[in-house]
Amino acid sequence: MQPPSTPRIATEQEIRDVVVAQPRAGLPDLIERALVASGALLRGHFGLQVGKHTEYFIRFRALARDEKVLAAIAGHLLSTVTVPDDAIILVPESAGYFLGEALRARAGGNVTLAVARTDSERRPARSLLHGVLPAGRPVIVVNDVVTTGASLEPLLDLVGDQGGTVAAALVFGALDGTGFRAMLSRRRIAGDHLIEAGPGWAVMDPAACVACAAGLLPLVPAAELN
Repeated sequence: MQPPSTPRIATEQEIRDVVVAQPRAGLPDLIERALVASGALLRGHFGLQVGKHTEYFIRFRALARDEKVLAAIAGHLLSTVTVPDDAIILVPESAGYFLGEALRARAGGNVTLAVARTDSERRPARSLLHGVLPAGRPVIVVNDVVTTGASLEPLLDLVGDQGGTVAAALVFGALDGTGFRAMLSRRRIAGDHLIEAGPGWAVMDPAACVACAAGLLPLVPAAELN
């Protein structure tokens, strides 16, 4: 067996190779500079909440330390949807909170924030930790990085449980952009994301995991890094 793998900060070239930003004015440069400066993209052997394995992981909490970068990310996301003045932004009790708070501050008006609990594995749960979701109020569901969008499902269901209406779902990154868009289409809700995983960023079933086959352990639970 090989020695244990230790996550390391991805190089600038690795960032260019595996992160694909939406082709919007200034966005690719912003993302590359932010990832380089923050060291937020890690390379190692990670286990995702959806049960898949991956060689890369974005530690969004590191990105969020730069208030200017976070505000710019929020601005790009808000430019794609209409946020009602009385909207509630729903975030999980994890790194997605930082993006939600930046969106709330930039949206202004009477927009408020609600926080959903996470379970022992840091997955969003269908219960509230903070705030309220009054029946009939429009809700913007927000998270930092998702794979297909399946980790958003409990948040979307929580809105329905409370009698609210999902106005949009916004995430910084959707590793499987096609899967995320399909989820939005199936739910018939608006939404957007800013980055996706490029061809060099594989998200694998455990049985097909190259690192596992090479005996590179331990598997790092990605959620613990945020």
